[in-house]
Amino acid sequence: MKTKIPALRLPAAVTLAMTLAACGGGGGGSGGTTPNIVLTPPDSCSSQIQIVSDATVASGKVAGAAVLSCGAPLQSVVWSQVSGPQVALSAAETPTVAIETAGKVGTVRLKADVVLANGSPASATADIVIDAAPASSYITLRNDHSVRPGTDTSIRAWPYLAASGETVTNITWTQVAGPKVTMDTTDKSVLMFKSRDLADVPNDVALKFRATVTTSTGKTDSDDVIVSIDRQAATPNGYIFEHTARVHPYRKASAYAGVLAKCTYDVSLYFVSSTNHNLCPVSTLPLLSTEAGVGKDASIEQIMGRVLVSHDFLGANFQNFLENQDPAGDFRKLLGGVTAIVIGSHVRPSFYTVGTGAIYLDANNLWMTPEQRDVVTEVPDYRSSFGDSLNFTGLGRIVQNNDYVLESYPIYERDTRPITQVQVVLGRLMYHELAHANDFFSPNDRNLNGALPIYLNAIPRLDSLALPSDALAKAYPLTSPQMKRLGQILYLGKPAEPFEKAYTAAQVGAFFEADVANDDYAYSINGTDSSREDLAMLFEEFMVSYRYNFQYDVAYTNAFKDGDTAETLIVGWGQRGRIGAPGVKPRIKLVLQKIAPWIDPAEVDLLPAPIQMKVGKSWAANLNPATALSSSSVRPASFMTGTASKQQVRDDMANRRAAH
Repeated sequence: MKTKIPALRLPAAVTLAMTLAACGGGGGGSGGTTPNIVLTPPDSCSSQIQIVSDATVASGKVAGAAVLSCGAPLQSVVWSQVSGPQVALSAAETPTVAIETAGKVGTVRLKADVVLANGSPASATADIVIDAAPASSYITLRNDHSVRPGTDTSIRAWPYLAASGETVTNITWTQVAGPKVTMDTTDKSVLMFKSRDLADVPNDVALKFRATVTTSTGKTDSDDVIVSIDRQAATPNGYIFEHTARVHPYRKASAYAGVLAKCTYDVSLYFVSSTNHNLCPVSTLPLLSTEAGVGKDASIEQIMGRVLVSHDFLGANFQNFLENQDPAGDFRKLLGGVTAIVIGSHVRPSFYTVGTGAIYLDANNLWMTPEQRDVVTEVPDYRSSFGDSLNFTGLGRIVQNNDYVLESYPIYERDTRPITQVQVVLGRLMYHELAHANDFFSPNDRNLNGALPIYLNAIPRLDSLALPSDALAKAYPLTSPQMKRLGQILYLGKPAEPFEKAYTAAQVGAFFEADVANDDYAYSINGTDSSREDLAMLFEEFMVSYRYNFQYDVAYTNAFKDGDTAETLIVGWGQRGRIGAPGVKPRIKLVLQKIAPWIDPAEVDLLPAPIQMKVGKSWAANLNPATALSSSSVRPASFMTGTASKQQVRDDMANRRAAH
């Protein structure tokens, strides 16, 4: 049974009934099917653990190794290299590691040191032989990794073509080992599937998949990938998380390292009632403001001591962000209202939950190199298809000087993303999620009962409608019935009625403009609750404008269809800088007074007035809404045409429909 705590928003990995704010698979696709093959059954374990690995790989391909428990779930894993040409182990504290072999030849010996469920240690080694690089075109798969049961995940095929003019004509996928899963290969370059539960299997298992590429010259090549299923305890009655990912403290010697995971990201957590739960009391894991001390902001050292990560680079990039991209100290102040920061390769969407007092961040907001991006799942946000039946599409982008602030990074180009881009992507997300945290525990209201868990400290505030978001809803309520219904469709997945399917972009824009929200995500409202997203979107957009001097574009266009570009989507209504609208400004002032009292509300009066987009002109042309110039005059032609334009449109759709 799931917990009965009232709901706000739901990421797929969290029970429907836990109070949270989610901001920001599986199934067979038409592009591919699971082959009718006989799969190798899981090996029977002859010892406490075993390693499954590639025996031999060609240099340039990715190799993998997985350590499997022969019984109960592993408590912890640490991989190290014993000998051979030096390789990087980016997932060294997960059961499965992938190694890039480009430029390497020789035998790599890896060692896995684990702690078993009973607390006893065990270790095992594996040798992987790296042979000479292929002489012709080849394919490799990224990346070998581990997931918990019930997790949606992905693998990407990377063809490398040797001959000039050679192209890929086909990629086929087969599962060659492990319990059978349903494969989605709608996109031939990507395999997506949901890992199955292991209730009928006595030990961890390794799934193995094979991709075969055929090129225009008739060349074929195959590569295998290992995805291990990492067992975890059964979900209890009243569970908080249906499943979790394996994470570890970024700072192992920090004061709270020993309780971070069990208090904030453990499948064993449950809440049935105020007297029947196992949530950690505040005295075990207090808010960061308590550790910092009265009247002080949390230090970066204290913050990093509350960080859980799936991969260490996520912690390093997060620390870089705090040290170099927070000159005003906003995030250190706001982080005082949380217990922990969980950053994971399979966290999607990002969210905050008052059940634990932690924020959970999608690793897609923190990668900086192609190798870092390789570990981030490509499984889409579960909300990304909500509203597909509607006759319009909502688009959004961040702009400055009539130009995009955020660049588009198609995954197949394997680009590096500079920290200046991460600043914007992660900054807007942090402002949003921390607005939720400070809605429950604002800077002036963080004195909690240490004997109670975070959630039971919040219940009186919820029951008495004492949150800042409640004050916002009372003083400046959202009133559009049409937008409230559309919010249910776009963000909560409710089916659209026929009359709603007929709404045009112009009609929806009129509904939206007549109300006082700055973004339609404000209408993601559960039942009779106040809109928590209304407060978070107001704070996010204001802070991005105030601190970075950027503006948000919002627009409604004709419904997006495959193949559409920024030139083919025609604006029915659009606005730049809606945060500066007269009806919106007093709402921002209230929010600032409640959750960011260090900012002078008079700053709101300095926001520029909104600029209307040119109706009937394209989304591309409206990058300069004052004149609606042609796209080629406001952006490089290579950026706004063809594949790049299609990718940009998808990014702009994500900015509105599943950004938080």
